[in-house]
Amino acid sequence: MDLRMYLVNARQNKGYSQRRTARESGVSYQHYAKIENGDRGKKVSFLTIGRIAQVLDIPLEDFYRFEKEYADEVELNNESRRH
Repeated sequence: MDLRMYLVNARQNKGYSQRRTARESGVSYQHYAKIENGDRGKKVSFLTIGRIAQVLDIPLEDFYRFEKEYADEVELNNESRRH
């Protein structure tokens, strides 16, 4: 499972919309939607990760692990484009 599906499942299990999750996390709807859809192309701040994890009642360690995997993949893709 990737971060996108993990967040979708956690949000849906709570019965939350993306807008509610964003509002309660203190981030814009657009920013949250990009995180959940995987369209952001950069790391998410630790503060934002913590807020979303708290709202969705998910372990911060899980979110951090998925975010690290995503960041590593983005970096790898960027390196292969340079060569």
